[in-house]
Parts: sequence; C-alpha cells; structure tokens
Amino acid sequence: MYLHAEQLPAGAVLSGFDLCIVGAGAAGIAMAQRLAGSALSVLLLVSGSPGERSRPDPARQALYGGTTGDFLTQVDPDFLQRSRLNMYGGTTNHFGFWARPLDPADFMPRPGYRAAGWLFGLEELRPWYRAAHAFGRFGPFNYDDMDFWQRVLYARPFPPQPGDKLQGAIMRAQYDANLHDFQVQFRDALKNSANITVLFNAHLLTIAAAENQRQVRQLNCSSIIDGAAGKPFAVRARAYTLACGGIENARLLQLSGALGNNRRDQLGRGFMLHPLLTNAARVRFERPVASDIRNFFREQQIRLKPPAAAGGAYEHMVTPLVNPELVYEYLMFNAWGVLAPRQETLLQEVIGNFRVILYFGADGKSAIVNLNWEQLPDDSSRITLDRERRDPIFGQPVAHVDWRLNDVDKRSAARALELTLNYLRRQGGARQEMITDVSGGARRWTFPPAAGALETGDHHMGALRMSASAADGIVDSNARLHTVENLYIAGSAIFPTGGYANPTLTIVALSLRLADHLKALLG
Repeated sequence: MYLHAEQLPAGAVLSGFDLCIVGAGAAGIAMAQRLAGSALSVLLLVSGSPGERSRPDPARQALYGGTTGDFLTQVDPDFLQRSRLNMYGGTTNHFGFWARPLDPADFMPRPGYRAAGWLFGLEELRPWYRAAHAFGRFGPFNYDDMDFWQRVLYARPFPPQPGDKLQGAIMRAQYDANLHDFQVQFRDALKNSANITVLFNAHLLTIAAAENQRQVRQLNCSSIIDGAAGKPFAVRARAYTLACGGIENARLLQLSGALGNNRRDQLGRGFMLHPLLTNAARVRFERPVASDIRNFFREQQIRLKPPAAAGGAYEHMVTPLVNPELVYEYLMFNAWGVLAPRQETLLQEVIGNFRVILYFGADGKSAIVNLNWEQLPDDSSRITLDRERRDPIFGQPVAHVDWRLNDVDKRSAARALELTLNYLRRQGGARQEMITDVSGGARRWTFPPAAGALETGDHHMGALRMSASAADGIVDSNARLHTVENLYIAGSAIFPTGGYANPTLTIVALSLRLADHLKALLG
C-alpha cells in the first residue's frame, strides 16, 4: 500500500507496526521485499516519491549537503552530494550494480595487517548471497568457476607461471535500469503487498529513546511541502531498522543524542571507502597480447538461458534474437575479468586486498592499470556533526566527513602496484610507466586534476561496525545496536572490513539475512 506523508494531519502518530524500516535504497527495499507476504506488519519510510528515476528533487537533495575534512576536500570536494542520492531507490539510481561477494580473506583478521574481522565467514552469508544474486538476474553463483567464464567470455586469463602472486577473478554488472533501480524492480511487490505500507515524503529527524536509551519509543519525522519543512508526525513500532546509507545512518544516531555509542566513542569512527587510482600506470608489451587474453579483461554482455530444471546447466546463447521479445526468456548482464591477489599473497605481503582492471589499447600492445583497494579500518577516519552548518529545510546540523588514509593504506597501494607490474613484466609487459605518484607518506598523493589522481569510490563503509561486544563496535552479529534492544542497522556501515568488491551484493545479502532474523524474532 502507498501513502503520502504530506496528507497526514499534523502531529499524527502512526502505530501498530511490527517493524519500521527507514530508507528505501538497496538495503531498505531488499528487506521490505523479503518481508512482503509475511505475517509482519511493515512500514517503509521513503524520503522521495513514487515514480522517481535518475535524479532526486534538488531541494531534497540539498539535505545531503555537508562538510568534508581537508584531505577529502583535496580529493573530491563534491563527495557528499555526488556519491549519494536522497530519493526512492537511493543510489541504485546511479550505479550499474557491480557485483562480487567478499573473498574469504576479507572476513578474517590478518595478523600484521589488521586485527578486525567479521563475526562470521563467507559460508554463513552464502545462502543470502545467492538470494541477493537473483536481484541482478546474474545467473549461476559461480564466481570461482573459471572454466565456465572462459567459455562464455571466449577468453582466458594470462597463463599461470610458478610463483604468481596474482590470479584472475570475475566481476559482474547489471545495467538494465528496470533491474538495478530496485524501486522499479520491486515496485509492484511492495505496492500490492497487504502487509507492507510504503510512506513517501517521510523524513526521519530524530530517534526518541527511553530514558535509559535501551529502547526506541518512537521516530520523530516530517514531510516536505514546497521545499520547506511540512507536517510533523511520529512512528511507533516494535522494532526499527535504519537503512539510510553509510553516512546518514551515523548522522541520525548522532542527531539523537549519540544513540548507540560506546565508551570508546566509536559511533561514526572507522569510516572507509574504496580508494581508486583509475590511471595508475601504463604497461607496453613486447608484442600484441593474445586476443583471448584481452577478452578476459574486456567487459562483455552475457546472455544465458536458465536450466529447464533445478540443478541443470545454464546455456550460453550467442545466436541473434529473431523475435526481440525472446530476450525476456534469458538472463542478460555484463561480466569481465580482473587481477586480484591470491589469499596467500595477502598473508605474506601484509597488505589490503585489491583488484586491478586492465584497459588495453586498440593495438593490443599497451594497457592502463586501474587499481581499487581495501582501506584499513581507522578510528581517525570518521563521521561527525558540523554544528556550525545547518541543512536548508529542517535546520539540523549536517554531516562532516573527515575521511583519511594512513600509512598502511599507502603501503597497500604502492605494493599492489608493484606486484601488478612485476606480474605483467613476467607476461611480456617490459616497458612500464608510473602515472600516479605513490611515494611519500599517507597524505602525499597525486591529487585532481592531475593525471593519475587519487579518487574516492562511492562505497561508504564501516562507521557503525559489527563487533562481538559493545567495547569494540556499535552493532552485534544480527546488526542490532549493542545498547538498544529494538534498533537495527542495514547497510555497509556495519562492515568491519571492506575488501575490494563493490559492497552492494553484500549489503543486499546482509539485509535479507536481517529480514529473516526479524521475521523469526518478531513473528
């Protein structure tokens, strides 16, 4: 059912819900879709409006303004507005759903590099990873089946050599907006579900907790009318989930009296991104690289025919479509190969995980090295409130993001590039040219607009990280705040570590896992 907050009477109190989910991006929509048709009464609060696509209303997007620390300002002064969208579907409106699960090494502590790790491993998440995989219509969950990928990509990675530190890995993407815009893909399921109420133009302002801060009593909200604060209203439910993104979730808890903070003041700390060097180096080969090896690194559209029966094989389709409507019988997505370190390489080198995309020139004899790597969780990289700056609609303090890289992050980037260039040299890439400068300390980089400049990936992680106890983080293994009995977090803010994989597949998997947990708990 669809409702609109501007149509509520001022001071209305919406109650009787088992669960209120705040935010309708990848995490919130995934949860609501999972709970559709269940016995739970669910309220989904959406800041935007139905039918929104591509870009949000400018007045509403202004709520995502904020300030950045010196380092982030050097790298990307427009980061807060550019990397998130305040609208129905959230940032699923401007991404291509690049998908890959985290690697096993990403879940575990790695001595000498980081003590942080997840409270469970890849096997725990695998059932929900499979369910999340279906959101992109990505076909079989077989990222490590290199024989399959060599067949469908008409490709092979570089031939293995003794002592290789790197290996091929597979990425996928879904560019069909009817699928990667989650509010479009699941519109009918949410609109027509008897147990789901979708409330549009609903903006959470503060979370009201009991005096001991152990229970949320209600959410204080407002609509927006003609670009200004509209009618206030409140929401009461048995349980609440914040699914507003990796920055806004932290800001809302801080606006609510630092709700959920621990004695070490870790609320908002450990904010991570995926740093990028998209133009890090150029490699020239002695002779053209074989076309099937270049095909491995070339993004291609894949068309698969699903198996006729469960457990059957997917058939790769290459014949022309005589009838365009037949396209609906197939799974269509993009896939390509990257270079990534072997698990033993990460342990030996004591660095962050990374991936390298190679962009080959038309002559097949040169390639640009694109590096994306794992950032170390660091309490000095944090989200706070800027109490000197207020948002233009509700007059609340905006977010201040002081993103930082430390010496370990710099070493990870430098060593990753060194390993990559050594690997390519053994494959015939004898002439190598560094475009970015990775010498010096943590604050010394090539900055925009120079070629080879450091960039920020739009992946906001870690500011509300998962931990075994309240002394070490903000949420427990079920994404519930350690100190608040009925408040949960959905999204990448709870990631204890980041790996190199784009986080959306893991965000959706965790959100589905949380939905199943709450269905059992509240049901």
